Amino acid sequence: MDYLERYLNGEYQQVWEELDALGPEVRREPHYSAAKAVAAETMRRVQRNCALIVSRLEALGYQFGVYPDGSRGYVSIGPLTALDPDSESALEVLNQAAGPLPLSLEAFWREVGSVDFVGRMAGWPLGLDPLVVNPPEGALFDVEDGYPVDEAGRFDAGLAPDDLHKDNISGGGPYSVRLPEESADFPLLYERHELHFVPYLRMAILLWGGFPGLEEQDQPFVPLADLIGDLEAF
Repeated sequence: MDYLERYLNGEYQQVWEELDALGPEVRREPHYSAAKAVAAETMRRVQRNCALIVSRLEALGYQFGVYPDGSRGYVSIGPLTALDPDSESALEVLNQAAGPLPLSLEAFWREVGSVDFVGRMAGWPLGLDPLVVNPPEGALFDVEDGYPVDEAGRFDAGLAPDDLHKDNISGGGPYSVRLPEESADFPLLYERHELHFVPYLRMAILLWGGFPGLEEQDQPFVPLADLIGDLEAF
């Protein structure tokens, strides 16, 4: 079986680990076509899971697009937004200016678009670190703003505010990707779990219903079982 067949057969973690271990070789055949197909299928599942979580949060009365303290200074294009023509153009420019992009991130933008679960629910604690992955315009802004590059000519482009900024508290730098990146996946920089992007999404969505900060909470979070029920493995 090839990588996609094995992935569809349930070898989610194993396939991604093997693809990532290939490094730049993943961009050469016979690996490349199957790797792109795996990445696309993974992110289609991510999109469906996020759509389910959004609908469940809406049913609970969760208010998207505002800070947990109720202030409205937060800027969001919505909890789950498909790639539009402007974002598609930004993605192409980003690929030209700072690419190649890791296969997982490009597939996320193409199949999911953006995710932003920052919001407010009465009685919910702070520190939930809601899932956010900004559209490609955010990373492109960092490129065009002239962020410093390291000795290897690489630089960090932001993908999401850190957990404190999501709570309207001054914090650190954004969760980021280091570009260019030729591998299948990439380390999500400045996020406390120190995971690659796909395992981070797997943890944040399938374990914590889009709120990985729940891991640090002392009290049981009653809505969690409903948020993660019947989600699709990826």
